Amino acid sequence: MEAVFNISLPTSWEELSDKQLLLVYELFARDLSAAEVKTLCLMKWNRLKVLGQLPDKRFLIKKKGEPEVALSVRQVQQATSVLDFLDSFAPMPVRISHIGRHKAIAADFEKVPFEQYLYVDNLFQGYLNTQQDELLVQIAQVLYASDLVKPTKAHLIGVFYWMASLKQYFAQLFSNFYKSAPTNEDGGSLGDEQANLFNKLRDTTNSMIRALTGGDITKEALIMKMDTHRALTELDAKAKEVEEFRKSESRNKLA
Repeated sequence: MEAVFNISLPTSWEELSDKQLLLVYELFARDLSAAEVKTLCLMKWNRLKVLGQLPDKRFLIKKKGEPEVALSVRQVQQATSVLDFLDSFAPMPVRISHIGRHKAIAADFEKVPFEQYLYVDNLFQGYLNTQQDELLVQIAQVLYASDLVKPTKAHLIGVFYWMASLKQYFAQLFSNFYKSAPTNEDGGSLGDEQANLFNKLRDTTNSMIRALTGGDITKEALIMKMDTHRALTELDAKAKEVEEFRKSESRNKLA
């Protein structure tokens, strides 16, 4: 019978502590393979140390306070499969709660003003198209509510994962609005040319504001202070109304 250690591993993004999230993002920053990241997390979180390599693809492993054990590659792979959730973005947004003394806003943007969401969303779309880390730094300054925040490379990867999971979460929560979001003629993401990109982002933002204000400019300040979830709920409802109207018009034309 093969000897094994008793190990403990998180089974979802939501279970990761700040310290564990930071380790994951630090490993991501090193451009390691998924298998390497999971193996290093397994070793670190269970205080395991590789003492040497043995024949037949086995390793001599030491756990603090326990005897040495020979583990096969297969056993390690079985153990790290619990961490397969790291291969995808978190279904619910997660984030490191602090960078230094700077505290993060709500991970799901609950009670966050709509204007803040619009700002970071534009920056995030810009980053997706330009890959400029400075845009992630600007996002971090908003998400951690300070221009003095000093994110490391690992923190910036955490900011990227936070925003990506937030967008994925909103796409599911407000599916009517996000399925009608504008794309280029090929059905892909917004254009690659920077000037054209930011013009489109500006137009998209203005369209959202007009939809919420009904064209009444006096309501704009109130809309920008509205809770992000409330604003997106309204946009989702309006998108649904538009889609239902289009379907009704199409049926009437066929009648």
